Amino acid sequence: MKGSGPPFPVPDADSAPFWACCARGRLSAQRCTDCGRWRHPPGEFCPGCHSQASDWVELPGSGVVRSWVVVHRVLHPALGKVPYVLAEVVLDGADGQVVLTTKLLGCQPGDVRIGLPVAAEFTPVSPEIALPTMRGGN
Repeated sequence: MKGSGPPFPVPDADSAPFWACCARGRLSAQRCTDCGRWRHPPGEFCPGCHSQASDWVELPGSGVVRSWVVVHRVLHPALGKVPYVLAEVVLDGADGQVVLTTKLLGCQPGDVRIGLPVAAEFTPVSPEIALPTMRGGN
């Protein structure tokens, strides 16, 4: 991230498949083909068995809130007006092992609760990058 523009992610060899899937409006996660452990954020080695073997598995794009925080201070203009909610979301389809930290849309801070069902939405920011967010109350 250079300059004064928005803080967009820069895909690397490990994360490029995740961002490519997001650009198509889908969520995916890396899974070890030797022991079955999910890896997020993605990495070269499995933290469980240290294997380099993995596949990318498309996920349903839904989940539930595990934790959240209400942001009251502008950290970067590209992140939007305050207050907004950042949430840890346990994604469906990954055995509770994949947690995505993202902005939560569609509900007031006082309406957020642990277990709130959410669904993925994507905001394209370049031809290669679409940022995943979650919409609450689904």
